[in-house]
Amino acid sequence: MRRRLAVLLVDALGWELAARTPGFAAELPHRRRLETILGFSSGALPTLFTGRLPSEHGRWLMYRRAGSAGAPFRGFRWLGLLPSRLRRSWKLSVLLTRLVARRGVRGYFSLYQVPRELLEDFDLAEREDIFLPGGLPGGSLWDSVERSGIRWRGWNWRTPEPVALGAMERALECGSEDFLFCYTAELDAALHREGPGGADVRERLARYDAWFTRNVHAARRRGEELRLVLLSDHGMLDVRETVDVMGALAGISCRWPRDYVPFFDSTFARFWWRSAAARGEVRAALEGVRGGRWLDDDELDRAGALFPAREYGEDIYLLDPGVLMVPSFMGSRPLAAMHGYDPAHPEMAAVLLSNHPVPDDVRHLKDVRGFLEDGLTWLAEAR
Repeated sequence: MRRRLAVLLVDALGWELAARTPGFAAELPHRRRLETILGFSSGALPTLFTGRLPSEHGRWLMYRRAGSAGAPFRGFRWLGLLPSRLRRSWKLSVLLTRLVARRGVRGYFSLYQVPRELLEDFDLAEREDIFLPGGLPGGSLWDSVERSGIRWRGWNWRTPEPVALGAMERALECGSEDFLFCYTAELDAALHREGPGGADVRERLARYDAWFTRNVHAARRRGEELRLVLLSDHGMLDVRETVDVMGALAGISCRWPRDYVPFFDSTFARFWWRSAAARGEVRAALEGVRGGRWLDDDELDRAGALFPAREYGEDIYLLDPGVLMVPSFMGSRPLAAMHGYDPAHPEMAAVLLSNHPVPDDVRHLKDVRGFLEDGLTWLAEAR
């Protein structure tokens, strides 16, 4: 009997959301709540693919402090000389994005609303394609797939979800591949727009459910043994309030980038200091902001996010679950839902659903690589 393994990785499909959806993915009865990491997909996906925490594989947040002359934003400082309207223009963003890609960045990134003149202070953590062999330091699931010699095919954020799922289904029906993998971030986008109760979110969950049902039944008709896995990297939480961290800092005497270099993520404010006085003033100002707290080294270490070189921030301020930073370098408008909070919050947990038993020790994103590699071994045994 032919063996096949198909994995669908849906960004932001949380354990709680899946559990609240009646009858969701009934064909995948083996279910496991997965602890996620502190941060976003930029750190969660590498953890899932490598089996290591961010401080071990080196990928945490999308932007980190520039540390070399070869940084992809070199020469961007002059953009500060342009009129404000031009710096914010969509056409300039497109041109800059293309330039960065031509400089060798093959991973996912977005310029968002990072001040263009400040970009040269930063680097992109994900320069390589993390969905390919060699894309992550120290090896990943994809290096294991390459070594196995198993025929495989994958789709990721570069392919629209309907196209990818359709192609994956056709490959299962008549393709030669034994391992099929698809990553989609379109549920994540829908959740940001309308929250977990939104119509588009419900429709997407229904489509995923129908996709698995169709392919389970089709595999039975073909007389093959098909292992199906539905994964995610984190969950999502309704936004209940916003906070203006940048506005709180506008009222103090020190200024960025003269006195410090900041990066304002949606739920993190990160800082690199040019003086001790600036550090003291900024920390004191944010101590008075309701809805967030400073992270100490012990907490970062426990989360696997303590970096000795401080490339992701010398001091890091994290917002409380459900609080969104508006404005930030990620955007200037509120969202319906967000992630990137304390991973202990129940809504942050990821999910692993399968039609094959899941070992008891698979409890965290870092355990997923081993689980999937066991599936590769199962495939290889049938050759």
